[in-house]
Amino acid sequence: MNLLGVIFMKGNCATEEKIWEFLNKMRVYAGKRHFIFGEPKKLITEDLVKLKYLEYRQVPNSNPASYEFLWGPRAHAETSKMKVLEFWAKINHTVPSAFHSWYEEALGGRIRWSVFGFLISFTPCFIKF
Repeated sequence: MNLLGVIFMKGNCATEEKIWEFLNKMRVYAGKRHFIFGEPKKLITEDLVKLKYLEYRQVPNSNPASYEFLWGPRAHAETSKMKVLEFWAKINHTVPSAFHSWYEEALGGRIRWSVFGFLISFTPCFIKF
């Protein structure tokens, strides 16, 4: 959930460098075995990618090569930006709306899906055969 939050708050795409800056603050380091996560670099660049929670891709035209993370399809299917924001608010002892711009984005996603779901639900009523 923390990684998804970083990606969301960095504009839905976080550089590998930003991810490691965040993880290092939590005392999780690339190349140093963690007692819970094992090898963190393998976990986030291979395991979570294989499980489709994260996407890990090379930044186009980067020389030397640099990489970035995005939410994977499984993350999109199993959670939402609002749930991630609620988690971040809880650990920061605040409310999601305290993160104004991200809250608006998360709320917008919820509204879009609600409207889309509404249209799908009622479309057959409007179609004449």
